[in-house]
Amino acid sequence: MSGKHSKRLDLLLLVEDEPDHARLIMKTLKEKVKLMNPIHWVKNGAEAIAYITQTETYDEESAPRPSLVLLDIKLPLKDGFEVLKVIKSNEKYRAIPVIMLTTTSRTDDVQKALDLGANDYIVKPVRFPDFVEKVGALSHYWIFVSDSNRVRPEW
Repeated sequence: MSGKHSKRLDLLLLVEDEPDHARLIMKTLKEKVKLMNPIHWVKNGAEAIAYITQTETYDEESAPRPSLVLLDIKLPLKDGFEVLKVIKSNEKYRAIPVIMLTTTSRTDDVQKALDLGANDYIVKPVRFPDFVEKVGALSHYWIFVSDSNRVRPEW
């Protein structure tokens, strides 16, 4: 390959402590939506911060800058709000879009996330078919609404 087709595809960072939810999100993005971008999954807020800031066990090679972060709120070690604060309060990371993807629909949580700079807030549905539909809609949002050429669906 040559030219623009050989360009490395941008990465989606998934921050989710529930393995079943993470697998379902990744499977839906890869199989239903045919998203070709790599997805990196971390299981807690501290690991997400280390990944984004390229500290601890991460460096530029092992932690390429994500073009989108899907972030749960209820996480071990550091919650999603703490991760969001790190991303949006630092000039170096502020431009990374962050979508909260969580089970909590509390109005104060939604408002807090948006006040901290989240680009969107999506509540995970309880029913499996609804969950798959919402993740699929999320990926279409990212592909078509974003001003990015970073996403490469396989169509």
